Amino acid sequence: MENRGTGGALIALTGNRRAVVDGCDGIVDYDEEKVIVRTGRLTVRFEGRSLRLKRLTENSAVIEGFIIRVEYQY
Repeated sequence: MENRGTGGALIALTGNRRAVVDGCDGIVDYDEEKVIVRTGRLTVRFEGRSLRLKRLTENSAVIEGFIIRVEYQY
């Protein structure tokens, strides 16, 4: 059950090379070593190397690169 108002995003990881965030409300920060996305009340921080936003729509984001860490923050 999803609850997008409180950060109920669906995050699908393919190995450590690709993340699909469904329920993304926007990008907070972005460079080659980090991508921080807003998902309701939560932010999700992806850390790694050679990170890039492959696709960004109104409510989803696709991040590709070498993902080392995924961290949830209130």
